[in-house]
Amino acid sequence: MKNQLKVWLQKNELTTDPNDFTASVSTPGSATFDDIINEIVSEGTEHSRETLADISRRFQRASSRLVLNGYNVNTGQVYMRPVITGAFYDKKWNAEKNSIYVSITQGVDLRHEVADTSVEILGEKADLMTIFRVTNLATKQADGTLTRGRNAQIDGTYIKVAGEFPGAGIWLENLDTQAQTRIEAENIIVNEPSKVLILVPDTLPAGLYRLRIITQYSPNKTAKKIRESVFDQTLTVS
Repeated sequence: MKNQLKVWLQKNELTTDPNDFTASVSTPGSATFDDIINEIVSEGTEHSRETLADISRRFQRASSRLVLNGYNVNTGQVYMRPVITGAFYDKKWNAEKNSIYVSITQGVDLRHEVADTSVEILGEKADLMTIFRVTNLATKQADGTLTRGRNAQIDGTYIKVAGEFPGAGIWLENLDTQAQTRIEAENIIVNEPSKVLILVPDTLPAGLYRLRIITQYSPNKTAKKIRESVFDQTLTVS
């Protein structure tokens, strides 16, 4: 079955071209490990669900061990390599300044699936609040990484944090623990409708995160309506 992504179009407020639109994927939800196993079972297999789950977890553990012992791991679907971040003062490892994370890029198999994917345009999205891009200013890359204790720039439309709603702000949700971390007001350095600059807390545990902005901002005045935008890319904090 051919893959298909359904997308909404939104005016790109970062340009003056009236015909410049960006697309945001309309997601049906999140898929877990169990959902993937269910997908395999639905295809038809001679193996039991328990066997499939056991083999898959063994594959994950083996891949993790190899990459964290210095190997560049190519699974076909993704390419993984270990990366060390932070400056080494006095030529010593400092857990507060240095960290390990795994850089993951798409492999040949995933690129083949991308080539077999069509896009259905649903129309123009009414709510213009959108996060387009998150740039790690420590590396100058918008590659889905954030560095603790360093700045990050969020680009979008109508993303300025405003309003008296208690939940208004910039939130980072740890995908493993579901812990919610709010960026303190003093760590929001620039707060504009199309650009927000933040300082990533140096106390934030390393891991995978979801970025969410909740605001009552509107172009003319503070709106009573609560607006929320979730960045569609998972962020790796290291």
